[in-house]
Amino acid sequence: MKRFLVVSAVALFLMAVVSGPAIAGNVDTFGIGAKATALGGAYAAYANDPFAIYYNPAGLTQIESATLSAGVHFVKPKLNIYAYEVKSTVLGDLGPVDFSDDSATLIVPSMGFAMPITEKFSAGVAVYVPYGLDIKWNSNASATNLGAYNSYHSWYMREVVTPSVAFKISDCLSLGLGVSIGKSKSGVDRLAFAPGTSLNNKNVMTDLEDDVNWSANVGLLYKPLENLSFGVTYRGRTKTKFEGTTKLLNAQSTITVMTAGGPVTVPLNNTEVNSTTEIDHPEQIQVGVRFLPIKQLSLEADVVWTHWAIIDGYTVQFDRAFLDAPLLGASNPGRTSEYFARNWSNTTQFRFGAEWQVNETIALRGSYFYDPSPIPDETMDLQWPDADKHTFAFGVGLNFGNFSIDGVVQYLLVENKRNIGGESENLNDTYSAGGASPSVSFSADGYMWAWGLTFNYKF
Repeated sequence: MKRFLVVSAVALFLMAVVSGPAIAGNVDTFGIGAKATALGGAYAAYANDPFAIYYNPAGLTQIESATLSAGVHFVKPKLNIYAYEVKSTVLGDLGPVDFSDDSATLIVPSMGFAMPITEKFSAGVAVYVPYGLDIKWNSNASATNLGAYNSYHSWYMREVVTPSVAFKISDCLSLGLGVSIGKSKSGVDRLAFAPGTSLNNKNVMTDLEDDVNWSANVGLLYKPLENLSFGVTYRGRTKTKFEGTTKLLNAQSTITVMTAGGPVTVPLNNTEVNSTTEIDHPEQIQVGVRFLPIKQLSLEADVVWTHWAIIDGYTVQFDRAFLDAPLLGASNPGRTSEYFARNWSNTTQFRFGAEWQVNETIALRGSYFYDPSPIPDETMDLQWPDADKHTFAFGVGLNFGNFSIDGVVQYLLVENKRNIGGESENLNDTYSAGGASPSVSFSADGYMWAWGLTFNYKF
């Protein structure tokens, strides 16, 4: 136990130094650890490295010696918008225009340490990102991106530290438990759509954080035969309370408003307000099986259910009327809150992976899974772009005794172009200034490349 505490303290220090700000690629994780990622996340019944802490903490009982794993995942999304058009605004019809995202290559570090404490009891700790999104678009609405009024940069992520323990109930059954202690961030940058005023095209930013939240990971691993195992994992719902600010960048104390009699200058109050909202992270249930038809070949199949339906909508509440211009009367743009309908649907993913142990040094891995989008057309927007996706991965493991390296390359492809024909209330509301009833239409597709490495050392 003393050795575990000392090594854990060192590992936690290294995690704090190495991990830094962790950013993921979309609304769900694309992999934690290169080995599990190469298997498509079909890892609940395999889970024999420190990242079992996420996939199935009961798997920690399979670790025979103290093991430290550290890695990084690079994610490069490419999203394309075609024929983005806004009809019936106070300015008339706008567009159509085509544009693509300008997202940088996103970096997702992860680190874990685990070791047996006794013959039946194991423990570990890991740092990783279970959910994340960071999407950037061109912010020049007048030239290329009419969608910048809805969002030109949106982010949503959770970073966690998860201490975990596992107990071998019998030779074939293990139980694991972890507590994820996390910090979440969410926000959006956009342009103000306020035709006829000097507010039009000004930058508005909402930046929110939930400093401390927590959830539970519970897992069971059942291995009735040497070549057959079953895993079940429950990752709990995370309650959040985001706090931060909404503000007009490069704020001004007055604005100019065009009237029938010409331009009028009026005072502008509350250009920065305190904001709060709640966007909980959903619970998941993962069930998996691992089968070895021959010693060198391992086949994995998992089902992952995610309770996205808890995100039916959220309200960003302001402590004062944001951008309050009292002299404008009924046309005052100030709001005390903003509501975003979501009405997301639960999803079920089917994940399949295979591993071929070529020899004692080399293992080859591959996988596929289908990921249906939880986001309906009625609430689709550029803050949360998503679509039904196919994800393929190929990986290799190199074992040099106490030291090993796992690598992975992923390719994600949107199944079909997503078509929005005026039904998105969030997008339509973006352009409703002046009492208009706008309608937004476009189509979208995209793909993603990702690659990662994990380094492992057994003490």
